[in-house]
Amino acid sequence: MNEKKENILVIDDDPYVLESISSLLKESGYSIVTCENAACAIEKLKRDSFDVVITDIKMPDISGIELLEKIHNLNMEVPVILMTAYAELDLEVDAIKKGAFDFITKPYKPEQLIHSVERAVNYSRLLQMEKNYKKTLEETVRERTKELSNALQMVKNMSREIILRLTAVAEFRDTDTGAH
Repeated sequence: MNEKKENILVIDDDPYVLESISSLLKESGYSIVTCENAACAIEKLKRDSFDVVITDIKMPDISGIELLEKIHNLNMEVPVILMTAYAELDLEVDAIKKGAFDFITKPYKPEQLIHSVERAVNYSRLLQMEKNYKKTLEETVRERTKELSNALQMVKNMSREIILRLTAVAEFRDTDTGAH
């Protein structure tokens, strides 16, 4: 078993599908949180951070497409995998246009779901690495800018000092006024 501990939120109104997906993903080493409706999912998304969200499209309260939009309003970067038993091209196109990471048709093949989740997890990792890199880069730029500013101030101070000393030397060398 892998040592992965990525958090995955699974939303489906069918408890058997929830159990099936949860078991499969737990066996693959993921940490799973389940919800049977969109309201539960929104609450969990507000409280916790998830690396991937898997949601059914056809649910009684709101559709998975509407939930996708709400999820992206909370966290634009979380990859959302949509699942449905009603595969329609228009539905798939609409889902992808609205930012779905992947679209899986039920009944799903376990290896297809695992592959999709692994891709989504890798995507999340890459986004996190990019964020960390940008943060480190910004900190480095701030530090270097401060160092450069300090060095520039030092050069200005030294320039003033050199000008004052050269002026003093010039006055001492003047034969008419140097002795005063």
